[in-house]
Amino acid sequence: MKTSLLPLILAAFALCFSSCVGPVYPVGGVGVGVGPGYYSTLPPAYRGPYYHHNNRYYYGGRYEPGRFLYNGHPYTGRYYHGGHYLYGGRHYGHIHP
Repeated sequence: MKTSLLPLILAAFALCFSSCVGPVYPVGGVGVGVGPGYYSTLPPAYRGPYYHHNNRYYYGGRYEPGRFLYNGHPYTGRYYHGGHYLYGGRHYGHIHP
């Protein structure tokens, strides 16, 4: 009886781990799939938060709401990405349609 449960348990583990793997997006950005990166055009299948700044769609960083002064200009949020902050873009914290 124990040996008949082993394939079922292994199948359940395989299903769990396969569902954790995210979709693969077309290579159109920098650092795709490895930490933070960006796309020049957002893939239609992309699901997740992103930050739009200077015609690029950044992902994998951290959005920080608040009031910030940068180069003498006030901003209501910033995005930490790849070791530096981006100011003046727009954060989309929802799933892209």
